[in-house]
Amino acid sequence: MSSHSTYNPYTPTYTTESGSAGAKGPLRGFVKVVCIFFIILGALGLLHTIQAVVGLSMNFIMESTPEQKAMNGLNIFPGAIIVTILFVLINFCVSICLILGGVMGLKQKLKGAKLIRSTAGFMVVFKIVETVYGTVAGYLLFGPIKEQMIKQMQADPNGPKIDMGFIFDIGMYVGLAFVVLMGLAMFLFYLFAFLKFNKQQTLAQFS
Repeated sequence: MSSHSTYNPYTPTYTTESGSAGAKGPLRGFVKVVCIFFIILGALGLLHTIQAVVGLSMNFIMESTPEQKAMNGLNIFPGAIIVTILFVLINFCVSICLILGGVMGLKQKLKGAKLIRSTAGFMVVFKIVETVYGTVAGYLLFGPIKEQMIKQMQADPNGPKIDMGFIFDIGMYVGLAFVVLMGLAMFLFYLFAFLKFNKQQTLAQFS
């Protein structure tokens, strides 16, 4: 009785970093989701970069009153504008890496998978720094904004007669909580992406 092999020499194969080979199928599950989300996050990051550049340009061009300067996040502490510019540059570079990694990842290029892994690893650390800075900056900026808003309301004879300071405080804590939760969500996403793309089983889907 003759036997036959099911081996097909034309079946696509992959080669992992360890040198083993096997069949390569389409992207699936969380791996594909990460690639798509990287493209979306990269596009949103580029839009944010454009907005930040326009905002910085307007800040240098337009003259501001002392009250406006007090409510400007670029003046909350000495050197804040340098930190802001640094964040904008990092955001721009990361956005490009996100888009390139996502696009090449969907094409199942190993370079794309490695770029996703590297970018996700960087963002795990950067998201902690960014969230902490955003929370502290928001807290420092809230005081001047609250003071100016209360002054404007007190100057309006038809303004509300309730204690707006308490309402502003609630709004501040809700806003800061939102920043922290969003930062935590993005931190977990990048962490899971890094861990997933750090596995040979995942890299085996790319060539």
